[in-house]
Amino acid sequence: MMATNKILELYLSQAYLTPGAVETVEIARQRIAFGPETRLLEIAFGKGTTAFTLAEEYGCRIVGVDAHRFVGAVQREARKRGLADRVAFLRGDGGMLPVRDGQFDAAICIGAPSIVGTERCMAAMYGALRRGGVIVVSDWIWRTKDVPPEAIPSTFTEARMTLDEYAAIITGAGFEIVQAEHLPQRVWDDYYAPLRDVVAEVRAADPEAAEDPIESEMRAYEAGGREFWGYTVFVARKPV
Repeated sequence: MMATNKILELYLSQAYLTPGAVETVEIARQRIAFGPETRLLEIAFGKGTTAFTLAEEYGCRIVGVDAHRFVGAVQREARKRGLADRVAFLRGDGGMLPVRDGQFDAAICIGAPSIVGTERCMAAMYGALRRGGVIVVSDWIWRTKDVPPEAIPSTFTEARMTLDEYAAIITGAGFEIVQAEHLPQRVWDDYYAPLRDVVAEVRAADPEAAEDPIESEMRAYEAGGREFWGYTVFVARKPV
């Protein structure tokens, strides 16, 4: 229990809960014409970091949808930051959005389409966007299909795809791909560095503590993830 609590506490203390989030947001800045009238949808908003950043920077209006139970805490943070009139957070299924069709100018989903269900997530975003709307999504993919067993975390439940397979789902939903870019491998190292330190601390204090899922993930990363794992950002447009 101590291991799980301490690792979870560190995990939740980070601004972003997935690798490559800062890089994904920067690409979104380059590809989406943000402004006070921009209506942005964010699927899987996590701690609300992306929504808060973009609302404060551009004054855009954002609706976030996430299945987790911490929606109330994120809403309170929005009020604390004076953003309640610009940012709204809803608890819901990212593949069955509680929003009107054609309501948004752009949509973003960082690290979560494969968790929502990639096909469902893309179809939901396609419906929510106006014609000409842009999506920016990032996700964990395989650089090749020949991933050795030791490089696959034992806790995996979501299917992973190559870049081409992922792109086929995006175009299959009706989007036109504008950009598909592998992020540098350092995004994984930057993400794991603080987690690796606290896991080592926990193990030193209690070698018999139950293993946290992140330990399986990091072990698989060291056993082959550096070679076979990719984190990729896709930018796509709904045809006019």
